[in-house]
This record gives sequence, structure tokens and C-alpha cells, in this order.
Amino acid sequence: MPVSSNGHSGEASESRDTLIMGAGPGGLCSAYVLTKAGVKATVVERAPFVGGLARTIKRDTEYGEFKFDIGGHRWFTKNDRLNELFKEVIAEELLWVNRISRIYFDGKYVDYPLKISNALKAVGPVTSAKAMADYGRTRVQKKIRPTEVESMEDAYVDQFGPTLYKLFFKNYSEKVWGLPCDQMSGDWVTQRSKGMSIVTAVKDAVVPSKGAVVSLIDEFMYPKYGFGRLSERMTDKITEAGNEVRLGAGVTKVHREGTRVTGVTVETEKGEERLEATNYISSIPLTVLAKIMDPPAPADVLAAADSLTFRNIITVNVMLKRKQVTPDTWLYVHDKRILFGRFHEPKNWSPYMVPGDEFTSLVIEYFCSFGDHIWEMTEEELVENAVDHLVNDLKFIDRSEVIGGFTIRAPRAYPSYVMGYEAPLNKIKAFIDSFENLQIIGRYGTFRYNNTDHSIETGLLAAENILGERHDLDQVNADKEYHEIKQVRKSAPAAGS
Repeated sequence: MPVSSNGHSGEASESRDTLIMGAGPGGLCSAYVLTKAGVKATVVERAPFVGGLARTIKRDTEYGEFKFDIGGHRWFTKNDRLNELFKEVIAEELLWVNRISRIYFDGKYVDYPLKISNALKAVGPVTSAKAMADYGRTRVQKKIRPTEVESMEDAYVDQFGPTLYKLFFKNYSEKVWGLPCDQMSGDWVTQRSKGMSIVTAVKDAVVPSKGAVVSLIDEFMYPKYGFGRLSERMTDKITEAGNEVRLGAGVTKVHREGTRVTGVTVETEKGEERLEATNYISSIPLTVLAKIMDPPAPADVLAAADSLTFRNIITVNVMLKRKQVTPDTWLYVHDKRILFGRFHEPKNWSPYMVPGDEFTSLVIEYFCSFGDHIWEMTEEELVENAVDHLVNDLKFIDRSEVIGGFTIRAPRAYPSYVMGYEAPLNKIKAFIDSFENLQIIGRYGTFRYNNTDHSIETGLLAAENILGERHDLDQVNADKEYHEIKQVRKSAPAAGS
């Protein structure tokens, strides 16, 4: 019997052979778990590489090899079981990295996630007083006249007050999403930004809350040769055990009959090929999955798929003959005059990402949509734009230190939570849930702004459903709790202590 809400258990008493669409970390985790259980699994992937958005790019130069992650993917999770899986896969390549993430604001550095004292110090006493006063007014107004938090703007103002929202969140958020904050849903803000309450902050400083708060942001795990090694090592284990990861095999049709998927058609260099299995797992974009059903999905489902959008990123990867640009693992740039939104310095994550200590590099992220002015820029224009901002506006580097640069385009990197997205998303999911042998996983596959650990978790649980367990995948990353801390209850004192 299938589990509801995308938690199908498969046909545990029959064949468990599985076809997995997409070789990102989530899809590969499904195959890895099934492979360890001795189950036949085949992964098909349109690209000629594994890892998807979480892959590592290598670039040879006369100075040696530089490595770049697309946007940077650190490993942190509240789930101890997932930590053990990560350690098992990465094994001897595991590093622990101290995290420093900051906002570059008006020539100053502000801690990210935002810390009250640090933020107020950066803006000066007059603006600090205004920020505290209007935050207080916001809380009073909320108590007198409660209103629903609907938009991203509502959520940020509710957490931080109008002044700090405008200073530290508005410009950056609109740079990321390409829309005003009042047109974006506030659903993910609680998970992605640490809420502020001046009263609570003071109270916790004097009388700490019950239970220890464990930060997941001060330190994180990372593979020494880049985050793409997670996908590469899982692929090695899958293929060594006799299962298959087929690259250059993009899914063009998903065939269905009644309540079951009966096969998929993939396009390869040799032409079209139909593949069949008992169970199917999809990590390809949910909107694409809905559109490639054969026979076609109902008209209202197709219309819903057309209404959902993703945001693209382009990374400009700059190689430098310089020891270091900043000490940060990420630096967020809020200035509206600067086209890119943030960058990370791979050497700060692992010294093995550059050919030697006298070199460093930057991965600079541009957020864009199909057809907009950033997406239409050439590689040469983007590299020059990034270097120009770094040299002339930010004054972080000298042009003579630049060895070279190149771009990587990542379409559909982030699902866009535009106001009203829930109804079409639920319509598509209800249609997909009607198939008893199809599960959707990952950020693309579920249209949910997952971190890597969430994508891995959906892949793990989907595999366990096929092995006979009953997990509701829709509950992964469904809570409203901030991602980067976890509460650990204190144990009761032992007798006599």
C-alpha cells in the first residue's frame, strides 16, 4: 500500500529495481542506499557529470589546478544520522572548517547571520536608536492589531523592524529574487534568517533559556577536494557494486498508465531509448516532470507548471595570484550598484582548492532569470564586470593579480516562492502523488528551497520507502524552525551531584 504525500513504499514483496532521474546528491543518495541493500538501481542524468548544482569544477592553468564549487556547499545538518552518512562517504577526505560569513555594508563588515549588537554598532547610534524604536513599535502594533505574515517583506519587518529590514535585507533579497520583497512569499524567511527580539536577546544573556542552543554555523564539514566529491564518491560506490549511473541520458518522457509509471524515454548520443523499472524516483525539476508525462498531464496541471518559476545563477570564477582576499567563507554584497550578490573564497574552505599558498580564487554569484540583462551577458562581459567591481568599487584586489576567469551557468538553481505559488505547487504535487511507484526528491524535484542535507535526506528516505519503510517525504524541511541552530535539552542531574 502506498504511503500518502509522496511517501510511496513501492512493491516491497515484488521486484525493487529502481530508476532514478537525476544524478545530484539526492538522486545519488537514493542509489547509494539501494546499492548497499543489494537492490538494482539505475541513475540517468542529462549532463555529462554528476553532482548537479553541488559539483566541483576543475580548471588547469600554467600555475596548476584551481577547483571551484558552484556557489559553495557546506555540510551542516540537525540530523545526526545524515552526518554519519556524510562521514561514511567522504571518509579520509573530511575537513572541519571554521565559518566566517559577513555582510559588506557601506564599507563595513557585519556578521551574518545578523547579530543585534554587531548590526547596531555598524549603523551608528542614531540609526540604532531608530531601529530599536521602530522594532518596538512593530511589536506593539502586532499585539494590538495582529496581522498575518504573508510576504517576504512582512516576515523581515516582523523579525527585525522596518529600519534593519531596509538596511540589511531588502536590497539583497531583491537582488537574489529579481522582484520586490512584497511580491515574494515569506515562507522560507524563518528558516533562512535568524529572528531578532531585543527583549529575548537581553533575557537570554541574563537568564539563559532551558536547554543548550547548539550552533551549526560556527564550524562545518567539507570534503578537502571540493563538495563535488560527495557525489563522485557515491557514484564510485554505486558503480563498483554493479549498479549504473548513466550520464548524457536526459529524460524526455515519463510514461504512465493508471496509477503507475511504466517507463521513461531517455535521449542519448545514440538516440532515444526506453527504460523500465518497478519503482521511480525523480529529482529533475518538478515543473519539467509535469510537462513530460505521456500521456500528457491534465491541462490544469500543465498550467500550474507554467506558473511556477525558478531563479538562475551564474558564477564568475576568478583565479588570483594573491594569498587571500578576505577571511570569509561567504561575503554578502548588498550594494545595489554592484551586480553580483555574494562570493566565497574556496581556499578559505580548503587549501587544496588552489595550486599553492600564494594563490587564491573567488566564486562570484550573479542571480538572474532567463532573458534578463545578466543572463544575456557574455562570459567576457561577466568576468570583466566582476573584476571591475572587485578592483574599483570594493577595492578588494589589484587588476594585476588576476590570472583569469570563466563562468558557469546554473539554470533553475532556486525555486521562486512568488506570492500565490502554493496553489499551483499543491496541484502538481497532488497529480504526482497519484502514482504509487513514483517519488519526488531534492530541491528541484520538490520545488522546495532545500539545503543539501534536506536533499540527501529525501533521497535516503525515498530509498527506504522502496525497501519497505513508510516515510512521508513532504515532511522533510517542512518546519518553520531556523536551520542553523538546534535545541539540546539538558540532562537531569545525577543523584548526589
